[in-house]
Amino acid sequence: MSKDTVMDLDLASVDHVLTTTRSVRQRLDLDRPVPPELIEEALQIALQAPTGANTQTWRFVIVTDAADKAKIADYYRLGAAAYVEGRTGLSRTGVTMMREYATDDLRQQQREAVIRSGGYLMEQLQRVPVMIVPCIEGRFEHEDVFVQASMWGSILPATWSLMLALRSRRLASAWTTLHLQYEKEVAELLGIPPHYTQAALLPVAWLTGGDLKPAKRLPVEEVTAWGRWGQYRE
Repeated sequence: MSKDTVMDLDLASVDHVLTTTRSVRQRLDLDRPVPPELIEEALQIALQAPTGANTQTWRFVIVTDAADKAKIADYYRLGAAAYVEGRTGLSRTGVTMMREYATDDLRQQQREAVIRSGGYLMEQLQRVPVMIVPCIEGRFEHEDVFVQASMWGSILPATWSLMLALRSRRLASAWTTLHLQYEKEVAELLGIPPHYTQAALLPVAWLTGGDLKPAKRLPVEEVTAWGRWGQYRE
């Protein structure tokens, strides 16, 4: 096998993981244990992600206790109810991820599946074998955009790398944030210090069924500007 062939295979493998990693909510094996060694392997990879000024102030809380998972799931469901009822910060500021699109828009066409899978995860969340809560040192919700971007940029890449590393081991995960409306309560439950910010909640389980496929997305030319906003490459 030539060097170029090996490189092509490696590129194909990387592209496959990148294009088939997403929030998996329904195809989770809720009964098969996840070995802690696999979580640690994935975390070793995640820690290679960039972090502002090389501070490495990230922390990852691994939750496997049934009682703790049940309480977190309760807060998640409370957060979901608040979101649906329009009592979240997103709703109050006029920003919503549940906006309506034209009936022929693929985002609207996929809405039903998203709602269905989200509802399933909400009902079954306490049953996932592992929950991971990525955190970053500092409280910055009242800081300017520069500080916020720097801080989020020090934990979100590592969290995404963690999801990719899990996916390459056939472990599925979902990027969720609904529990963050009860961040203080979850912090007290898990002993997270008050000067740490939680970034997400990743339910982790073995992937069931066949392989995942790339999702339908908007065309790249529709979301890309060259040089100036609204200016497209000819």
